[in-house]
Amino acid sequence: MTFAEFELLPEIEGKRELLEGEVTIMPPPELAHSRIAKQIFLLFLACLDKSRVWPDHTGYRIAQGWIEPDVSVSWPDQRRDERYFLGSPMIAVEILSPGEEMDHKLTLYFADGALEVWVIDAKRKAMTVYSKQNNQVIRRVVDREYVCEVAQATFSLAEIFE
Repeated sequence: MTFAEFELLPEIEGKRELLEGEVTIMPPPELAHSRIAKQIFLLFLACLDKSRVWPDHTGYRIAQGWIEPDVSVSWPDQRRDERYFLGSPMIAVEILSPGEEMDHKLTLYFADGALEVWVIDAKRKAMTVYSKQNNQVIRRVVDREYVCEVAQATFSLAEIFE
C-alpha cells in the first residue's frame, strides 16, 4: 500500500502504521500503557521545550510509511510538510503492545535519523534504550535510571512506572 492509499483509509480506534507497504493495526492501548505514556510525556515536558514533545497519535512519515511513537521528541528543526512531520523524531518512545515487533521499526527509525529509541515493556517494568553512536546502534538495558544526554535529564524507572 502507498502512503496516499493509507491516508484514504477510514478512521479507526487504536493505532495504525504503515511499514514498507504493510498496514499494522494495533488495538486501543490498555490503561497501564496509557499511564506510562502519559508519565514519560510529562517527564519530557519538565525538561524540554513543550513545542518539541509530542503525545501518541503524532505521526512521522518515515521511509514511505507512517509510524506513530507513543511519545516523541522532535528535532529542533524537524522537517515537515504542510501536514506531517518528515523523517524520524530525535527520540521515539515505543511502549510494547502484545505481539508488537520492534526490530523493523528500530531499523527504520535509525535509517531516517533518530538519535534514540526507548522501548518500554510495561508487563516486565523494563526499559531498553537504543542509540546511534558512530554509525552503530547501541543497546542499553536500563537498571534503575537512565541519563539521557539528548534531553539533558535523568529518568528513573520508578518515575516512569509510577
